[in-house]
Amino acid sequence: MRRFVWVLLLVPLVALGYWAFPFLQAFFRYGGLPRNLSQPLNVLVQGVSPEYSGYHTRAPENFRGHADTLLLVRFDPAQKRVVALSIPRDTYTVIPGRGYRKINEANVLGGPELAKQVVSRLVGVPVDAYVSISTEALRQAVDALGGVTVCVERPLHYRDTAAQLEINLEPGCQRLDGKNAEAYLRFRKDALGDIGRIQRQQAFFQALREQALSPAGVVRLPQVVAAVEANLRTDLSRAQIGQLVGFAMQRPDLVSLLLPGGFGGGWEVDPAGLEALVNRYFKDQGAEQAVSVQDLRGRVASVIYAAEQWEQAKGVRDTLHRLGMRVILREVDAAPERSEVLSNGDSGLAQALAGQLGIPWRISGETTLGADLTVRLGASRKNP
Repeated sequence: MRRFVWVLLLVPLVALGYWAFPFLQAFFRYGGLPRNLSQPLNVLVQGVSPEYSGYHTRAPENFRGHADTLLLVRFDPAQKRVVALSIPRDTYTVIPGRGYRKINEANVLGGPELAKQVVSRLVGVPVDAYVSISTEALRQAVDALGGVTVCVERPLHYRDTAAQLEINLEPGCQRLDGKNAEAYLRFRKDALGDIGRIQRQQAFFQALREQALSPAGVVRLPQVVAAVEANLRTDLSRAQIGQLVGFAMQRPDLVSLLLPGGFGGGWEVDPAGLEALVNRYFKDQGAEQAVSVQDLRGRVASVIYAAEQWEQAKGVRDTLHRLGMRVILREVDAAPERSEVLSNGDSGLAQALAGQLGIPWRISGETTLGADLTVRLGASRKNP
């Protein structure tokens, strides 16, 4: 009987050890015990593209390729939020000693330290640390998580035999494995090019956060951590990593932003727009101004809808016209899961319009270019 009791005690302990082992490997290499994050921390996150030693042959990963994804991420304990500013890879800026060049070349020319310097000068805030991630991290992490559900608005088809990249995604809400998640995030052969890719990335990060924080995601978290840890480089200290782990356990809000600008010779930065975003989200300057319905007058709103939602879209358009807004109608092949109002930084306007439409709002760079606000009509949206 006593032996049987010991077996009953041993089985869950073995199961717990098996579950935690991948996390413990990452912990002993990088980790620190969860700690309190008392000051904001700005981290440059680079998604580094693979390099090739020959046709169809990937070179050993050294994290010195072009930074195809650039995010300046602010972990802000005072606001209990994570702010991720997406910087288009085609943004032209001054790289010290190299002149006026695309910002994604900084990592190739001088590694992460130069990339930190260039991003800091562009945005106007200090960059405390960097994290460079390979494409393998994405694939393995998504597979370890059991996939991520996203809504694909349009067909995504592209083939690059040299890069061993084949993209075949049809419209609709679907669960992507690691291979298809990489395809979804790397596709840029549409009218918006890199901006469309960034907007898909922001939608994916939001879905990834929800999946990771779900009960099923928490169970899989050690495997996810192990998959990412094996495919990254960072100069974060153990103490800083412990602070970020402790901060993540508080389930902070996620705010995603797109570097303000427009198409020109690459992506041309809007200095005034960037200053306003930085002051609000990176420097905590300029308190949010109260916004009334009257402040919506004269603003431009984009309404995104699927073909079968035309009657709903007309109803929303008429409501926006009554508010004195100008309207852009944009049809997509598949509606998202839920309705929402999006703004690339102006929470007051987003909240005011969402209140009029009776739907949620969110700060995100997924907004339509040229519009102050974007209204997405979800598949479950009823006639207004």
